[in-house]
Amino acid sequence: MPEFAYTARNMAGKRVTGRVSASSEREAVTSLNAQELFPIDVSQEKERTSPFGGRVSGQVMSTAYGQMAGLLRSGVPLLRTLRVLRDQSSNVTLKRVLDDVHTRVEDGATLAAAMARHPKVFNEMGVSMVRAGGEGGFMEEALDRVASFTEQYEDLKARTVGAMAYPIFLGVAGSSVVIALMIFFVPKFGELFDRLRTRGELPMMTEWLLAISAAMRQGGIFVLVGMIVAALVVRTHLQTERGKRTLDLVKLKLPVIGGIFKTFAVARFCRVLGTLLRNGVPILKSLD
Repeated sequence: MPEFAYTARNMAGKRVTGRVSASSEREAVTSLNAQELFPIDVSQEKERTSPFGGRVSGQVMSTAYGQMAGLLRSGVPLLRTLRVLRDQSSNVTLKRVLDDVHTRVEDGATLAAAMARHPKVFNEMGVSMVRAGGEGGFMEEALDRVASFTEQYEDLKARTVGAMAYPIFLGVAGSSVVIALMIFFVPKFGELFDRLRTRGELPMMTEWLLAISAAMRQGGIFVLVGMIVAALVVRTHLQTERGKRTLDLVKLKLPVIGGIFKTFAVARFCRVLGTLLRNGVPILKSLD
């Protein structure tokens, strides 16, 4: 939800400034009037990304959500809860982010609006559920559910990565062995292959193998540089929406594992959607 910076006067005529979250400028003015503030200037703030680099692992975030829910349920005020989490956190990035969230909440921003400033740390699902919990009065339950879902998701991701680690290792090791054979060992049989070629007994597949080996020896460095450049170009492209969509389409069309990707995506969609709806997030917002 957008944030609006405002300058207003209270009932005593004192000039006050701050921020308010609203879907439009008119709604922001209405919110200020409800607080018995008379707006002088209301302007929407430009969206800014988090100034702090790096991400925070899902396990760390799951623990942070759970601790926040426990402290709030025990009657600890929100600002003190954020200070406690900030002071106890051993993750440097999370500590800085929580310090910024604490400052913004202290200045009058909602917890969800302050969290939304750091999309690399707080994802859209967490922000939406915290916003719904704040508006519906079930903040502790919303945080508990975010913590539970984050933990389940990280556990499933860890098991998936663990299951794929061995095949990936075999693929990398096998490819390395084949490349080493092509570059260092195949040329040692060059004289034997030449005699077979002279007698016309050299199979076509072996001819292709020798040609590939020679190309790898003579232009291997260029091939390596080309692969690195191609990898960088692909990585840059995959950071765009079009690139992500292309990658997902390719993953879904892969034989055998394409079905696994599809099932995993559908399961995650249903789990997230059910969690959001259960916590009072409207259906259109949940789908978005």
